[in-house]
Amino acid sequence: MKLTFRKLALSAAITSVLVTLPMNASATNGILPVGTGIVSQGAGGTGVANASDGMSAADNPALAADVGAGWSVQLTAFNPNRSADVGGGYVDSESDWFPIPGGHWFTNVNDTTVAGITVSALGGMNTDYPPALFGARAGFDLSGVIIAPTIAKQVSDTVSLGGAILFAYERMETTGPGGMTGLPKDETDSATGWGFELGIAVKAGPSTTLGLDYQSEINMGDMEEHAKFIFAPASDPSLPLPAIWTAGITQQIGENWKVSADVSDIPWSDAGVIGELFQWEDQTVYKIGAEVQIDETMALRFGFSHADSPIPNTAVGFNILAPAVTEDHYTIGFSKTMGNGILHGYYARSTENEQHQAGGPGGLPSIKMDQNAFGLGWEVKL
Repeated sequence: MKLTFRKLALSAAITSVLVTLPMNASATNGILPVGTGIVSQGAGGTGVANASDGMSAADNPALAADVGAGWSVQLTAFNPNRSADVGGGYVDSESDWFPIPGGHWFTNVNDTTVAGITVSALGGMNTDYPPALFGARAGFDLSGVIIAPTIAKQVSDTVSLGGAILFAYERMETTGPGGMTGLPKDETDSATGWGFELGIAVKAGPSTTLGLDYQSEINMGDMEEHAKFIFAPASDPSLPLPAIWTAGITQQIGENWKVSADVSDIPWSDAGVIGELFQWEDQTVYKIGAEVQIDETMALRFGFSHADSPIPNTAVGFNILAPAVTEDHYTIGFSKTMGNGILHGYYARSTENEQHQAGGPGGLPSIKMDQNAFGLGWEVKL
């Protein structure tokens, strides 16, 4: 199938709509969401070895060869509930709901090669504390988008290879009085950057698929305004995404069931300001999910993900504005074929986790957070 003007126009239209929407806070594993696509998030975030929908190519670009031509749009409503205590009792952060859009478009270049684009959230974090916490309103909002031109090739009956260039944009806004209080002054900043992603998918047997994905560090430009103030102590005043390795397996069990499991290594300690000032530690993320095909038009999913909080107890006070402490995530999802398209949906619940600053008696800072997320997506296979 050749690249036609109509297909290029469709790709441009989908991309334009998605990148103009806000990619707001999605902090679950650090600043990363539990999964990328709606299907992945319904199955505990697994996806590196599961070519279930077009957005699986954002988890492993090699899977685009198995997904084939098509397009999708998706939207998640994300609800993080954040609270902090600096000695006077817990105060809840405001601004509790955020939209997170995404989507993809792929076309068949030839019988073995697929090319296209995915658009997904870079990740994010948000807090918006009222004056009751510090005596003045204080907050932090980080959001961004990754646009990933992608190509994948079926190199044999059992092996697919894929790659993507990752173009990233991030925006950060801080709210606070500044000055000697140590709180961020009112400032808005942005940066762009890029990286790459390589993946392989191997059919190890008639019912087993293995996947391996490497996402390079996404090098972001310096936050120039914040580098003059709150990031000034850092030797690298930027907010890059660290290099991430993910390995996974999907096992078909009978005709109707399949089970997937992923494990990811996220070295937050190498991520510029995140590692240097916020003092985040590296994470290992474990994910498992299952899918059952109810009938020809309906599939149900459920899953679980765990990663220890990247925030050490010795750095709780530095992370009041970035309380990324959630650890356990429970998900359910579905897909329903309707006419010429497929409706995907999911719900994810991250249970509350609380951390206290180490180092002495009461009165030290504490933070806690729990999360809810609801998502719907519409996919058309061409």
